[in-house]
Amino acid sequence: MSNASQQVLVNVNGQEFVVEIEDLAASPVIAVVEGQRYEVAVSGSSPQPQVKAVPPKVVSVPAKAVAAAPQPQVTAVESAVTAPMPGDIVEVNVQPGQQVGVGEALCVLDAMKMKNVIYSPRQGVIASVDVSAGQAVDYGAVLVTFE
Repeated sequence: MSNASQQVLVNVNGQEFVVEIEDLAASPVIAVVEGQRYEVAVSGSSPQPQVKAVPPKVVSVPAKAVAAAPQPQVTAVESAVTAPMPGDIVEVNVQPGQQVGVGEALCVLDAMKMKNVIYSPRQGVIASVDVSAGQAVDYGAVLVTFE
């Protein structure tokens, strides 16, 4: 596989995801799922998985190779990003009025001693930051709101 990015359909525990792989020969491999970038490890003797010839390409990847952090929840109008799990906010990377792009880090949520970066699902201007460092949040709590 060349260094050009490629979209593949990944089956993880019976659930399919469209994943853009930036460079399968890189270590770690960067996978983009629904606008979010993840560093993943590809296991096996060869860094290149077996790919079926029919589009979309299908790659079977072990569940541990897919990022462990759930996707942030976004309302139907994509105006608010909510906590994908309960935890503690350890870092806030944005402020009201700031322009952000897709995949930009909004904050870091510590859950079960794992730091989960919450990325922006869209481009836009931050209207409000509804959390602060050290704050405990529940599942579904609004973290950031877009204008």
